Amino acid sequence: MKLKTIFKENTILRAVYLLVFLFVITNEAIYSPDTRSYLNALPYRHPGYVLFVKSLKFIFSSFFDISVLIFQGAFGLIAVNFFFKKAVQVFNLNILSKVLLLLLLIVPFFGPLYVANNICPEGISYPLYLFFIATSLDFIKNDSYKKLLIALIFYVLLALTRGQFILTPLIFAVIYFLEKKSQLLKMSTILKLTLLICIPVLVILAESTYHKLKDGIFMTTPFGFVNASTAAFYVSNKSDAQYITSPDDRIVFEKSYEKLKNEKLLMSSQDSLYPYGQYYNFFHNHVPPICNRTIHELGKKYYFDKALITTNTIKIADAQAFYNIEKTCKALTKTLIKTNFKKWIQLYYANISHGFYSSILLIFIFVILLFSFFKAFYNNKTYILLFLCTALTLSNAMLVAFASHSIMRYLFYNYIFIFLTFVILTKLFKNGIKN
Repeated sequence: MKLKTIFKENTILRAVYLLVFLFVITNEAIYSPDTRSYLNALPYRHPGYVLFVKSLKFIFSSFFDISVLIFQGAFGLIAVNFFFKKAVQVFNLNILSKVLLLLLLIVPFFGPLYVANNICPEGISYPLYLFFIATSLDFIKNDSYKKLLIALIFYVLLALTRGQFILTPLIFAVIYFLEKKSQLLKMSTILKLTLLICIPVLVILAESTYHKLKDGIFMTTPFGFVNASTAAFYVSNKSDAQYITSPDDRIVFEKSYEKLKNEKLLMSSQDSLYPYGQYYNFFHNHVPPICNRTIHELGKKYYFDKALITTNTIKIADAQAFYNIEKTCKALTKTLIKTNFKKWIQLYYANISHGFYSSILLIFIFVILLFSFFKAFYNNKTYILLFLCTALTLSNAMLVAFASHSIMRYLFYNYIFIFLTFVILTKLFKNGIKN
């Protein structure tokens, strides 16, 4: 009877995957505003997706669009199936939970995300994320070097495609620590923990090497702090210029501030907004004009003109401009947050809350995170999976809120783990909270 049930389940899964795949390949490829920057390998794009689309463009040429759809659709559905099977096993899901999980896993293939149709990093970062989490769970369960190596390969590919997941192995390092506290002095345990903790450094070195070969500058992919500076600029005041020590940084700040003030894109220009969440809503809806069309555009032009005087080469000057505006925005972000910390932290909290659609859910997930960590730390391994789900959810939400604004494109990865959090809690309450 059990074998018959499995056969029926697999048949249903195949039918669902076939329908999703047919949906993907019968709809056109989507060229979003970001697509061209990957096809042209601009310096502020991570290498993973650039190399992916460049390879397909070279191999399939005029059949590029359909090749993207087939690969992203097939790769995504293979990852969905792999993760689904692993989650059913690890979380011991019932029929209703299986159905809901499957729906959550395939929803990104449809609107508004269209992850397989959109020629953007999510087409491969979503399946890579599912593979990485599933193989990492496999490693935690089986504790073998082979399983860890497979998980880390998926991680490297993922982090080189979407930088928002650069620190995710640290969560699994904590999980592994909680699992192996009694064996911390064993050389194999120390080595595996070291690999989990240090692997982000390898990604940074690989990414910097890529930019050195392509752009002539040994640097991580720029634009992270350009994005992060958006909120810092939004809450800034003209008087903040006195705290900026670098002449170049001060010039970029003053040029950007003046334009933002004239176009009423500063928090100080929105005094009529109330309650505080309205200040965030305005910020959320105006990130592109604040960031891309002001801070980045003015700063990049300033450094490009400056670099062109010494290099006389447009390609090198362009790469240096991307690199220097990133350095400037990193310094400005630190200064402006420090001088306007109260306003910035309130905006940051509103940013995270927006991603959870409710501050109540955010606080609830945070409380469960702390509760599950302390339970797991004091040798109750029942709570390790609960800690994992909440940690993956919060870490991504917090990083996204720092670096940008909370939009579905960056946060849909969290929905699976919020659902699994409630599945685990339901089981715990049903069976009684263990001491």
